[in-house]
Amino acid sequence: MAGEDREGGEQVLRTTTAVAREVLGDRLSAAFALGSLAHGGFAPLASDIDLALVLDALPDDVGARVAEIRRATVERAANPLAERLSVFWSDWHGVRHGAGPRSRLPAVDRLDLLDDGRLLYGVDERGDAARPAPTTLVVEAAQFAVERFDQAYLAALHRPEEQVAAGPRVASKAALFPIRFLYTLASGRMGHNGAAATWYGRHGAHAPLAHAAMRWRESGIDDAAAAVRDLRTHLVGVYVEFFDAYAPAVAAAGEGLVADALLGRRAELLSAAP
Repeated sequence: MAGEDREGGEQVLRTTTAVAREVLGDRLSAAFALGSLAHGGFAPLASDIDLALVLDALPDDVGARVAEIRRATVERAANPLAERLSVFWSDWHGVRHGAGPRSRLPAVDRLDLLDDGRLLYGVDERGDAARPAPTTLVVEAAQFAVERFDQAYLAALHRPEEQVAAGPRVASKAALFPIRFLYTLASGRMGHNGAAATWYGRHGAHAPLAHAAMRWRESGIDDAAAAVRDLRTHLVGVYVEFFDAYAPAVAAAGEGLVADALLGRRAELLSAAP
């Protein structure tokens, strides 16, 4: 059954690559699987399907072309997993040295491409790439958190019943986001779900949440009341832990405004408590 579940994700990757070749033509230099379909741990109940496209050069309308590729893939794949497709793109200079303004390849995804990207099409020219600095990973994670963890998101962390009702994908992502970021801060590496949860499960103040979230990803939520209890007990606390760890680290990296924004989000989280 696990092989069949993975095959659904692989089918989406194959379809996306075929569509990309049609839309981009000779400009498409390579396509790589990223994420759990590349490094392992694919969970059909919760995983995204991540693909990186490398072009020989990035046209002005590259974003529109990639949006077209995604739309056509969802239509053609006839597979509900295609709705979880996330496409990244860059040229080879961006892969090797850091994404430019027309790219969509954040440092953490570039690191995933360099370390674990699985070539699906084209040529592999990653050999002389410079790895992103750990500080870059931390700062970009903080910037992501400031943008993603808005007032509505933070308020919802106090309503675990809604997250459990939304299913294992929503509940596990909410739990694992801060745990993955804390792992990146501690290790300087990308926070793969399994590695981050294993690490935090050994050392973290809210370790039961890491174990529960991985169960939800892999097997679903079979006890909704227990899942609500786990989230109510630990979820806000692990986000506070994330803010408290990241704000000084980001300030030390010279990003005082981002650090202040993180502390603002922390205050919003606590003020949203019922």
